[in-house]
Amino acid sequence: MDLQQLSVKFFVTAGSRVDQDALIPVFHRWIREQRLEERVLVDVADYRHVHHGPGVMLIAHDAHYGLDEEDGEPGLLYSRKRDEVGDADDKLRAAFDKTLAACAHLQGEPDLQPLSFRGDRALVRVQSRLVADNSAASFAELAPHLEKLARALYPESTPSVRHVGDPRAPLSAEISADGDPGIEALRARI
Repeated sequence: MDLQQLSVKFFVTAGSRVDQDALIPVFHRWIREQRLEERVLVDVADYRHVHHGPGVMLIAHDAHYGLDEEDGEPGLLYSRKRDEVGDADDKLRAAFDKTLAACAHLQGEPDLQPLSFRGDRALVRVQSRLVADNSAASFAELAPHLEKLARALYPESTPSVRHVGDPRAPLSAEISADGDPGIEALRARI
């Protein structure tokens, strides 16, 4: 499967405070410092007015990041806009690596506390409907790649990968595991 325009979302923990107002100056500082490993961090976009929308977003040349609130479940969403070279496994690892790095940076921001992310659940989407629709057949092609990644991320449990979402939405899957190893442990395993 030629994965294009991947997105990955890690959800906030119960008891976290999602302060979209405080996120704006944090993201502006990240642009000045080039905090993330993206080629170019460009701008901050404010979509707080959209109910259960993307919230405040950090726009990069190749991707964007945001404290997304889709379906009332806030989390850090990384969305790749430009296609990378490589096979499906490499693209998934890269998307998870960038998402986990951003989660770790956000958890370390004093102005955003208390904010932490669950390491036991992630949403993965293939945003390009040209390469994959949200069907059982497309999921069957994607699932082995997600299962391989899930086994590497959660070696101490039996992770599950399941097909989720509306058929009209992008191809979507959820990875979940028993127990939360934490964002830093997942980063070390990627």
